[in-house]
Amino acid sequence: MLDHLSNQASGLIGLGCQPSPRLVAMVSHGDERAELPLLWQLCLSLVNFGYSVTVLDATTAESDTNPGLEQLLENALWSDGSKCDTPAWTVLPCANGIQTLLEGPGASSQNLHQLGPLLPAEGIVVLYCKVEWMAALIGDSHVEPLLAVTPVKTSLLTSYIALKRLLITGKLRPTIVNMLQEPNLFVSAQQSPTSAGLSECAKKFLGHELKTLDIVEQQADAAPCQEVQRLALRLLESAVPLGATSAPRGAMHKVTSGSNFSQFAGSY
Repeated sequence: MLDHLSNQASGLIGLGCQPSPRLVAMVSHGDERAELPLLWQLCLSLVNFGYSVTVLDATTAESDTNPGLEQLLENALWSDGSKCDTPAWTVLPCANGIQTLLEGPGASSQNLHQLGPLLPAEGIVVLYCKVEWMAALIGDSHVEPLLAVTPVKTSLLTSYIALKRLLITGKLRPTIVNMLQEPNLFVSAQQSPTSAGLSECAKKFLGHELKTLDIVEQQADAAPCQEVQRLALRLLESAVPLGATSAPRGAMHKVTSGSNFSQFAGSY
């Protein structure tokens, strides 16, 4: 067993191991029927695991009455002043803030890391945005974004376009999640080819073998099923740190009410 050495370098080593938020991602390709139920269940699973969760919802723009990432980047932190006995669950609209990161000096992926000091330490950040922004922000990284689909023609079309851009432009390897609407074997057997079809297209036309998963949609107030919990753990394995953070824990624990996701989910 290695002994701990007390010397002048030990303090520097400690500084290099400061806790920081970790980033996971889900693609928004226009199929909220598939995406929002899965996003809700994943966030609930992560909170149940003991993590503070911040969803960056790029499908909604910030405003004076619905502040989000734009205000956070301007150091306009807010808090309702109350203590939170359970892990925080925050939904931040961020369409304008993401544009700021994309248009800032330097690489977009480097600009993303400036969020580290602004978000709760040791928390999980869920980036929920369209594929073009995702490719620019986290392209060529270890993050494995989720691509949720339903057996609807429009969903199949938009998901394939998103998949192609993730693989070619972003050099990202997503996990395809087929959201089943009914918890019975017959429906599952009828719908499961959705994710398999996308995976087959990726293998045949794009030269990639991808992970696929079938998940039955749960009620909003239901406890996450085992498949969702395992998926959440898989996401954590591929999460990337956003750099050391000095933001006080609990600085943000207010769920904003104007984003599409928070309208679906309500307050937790």
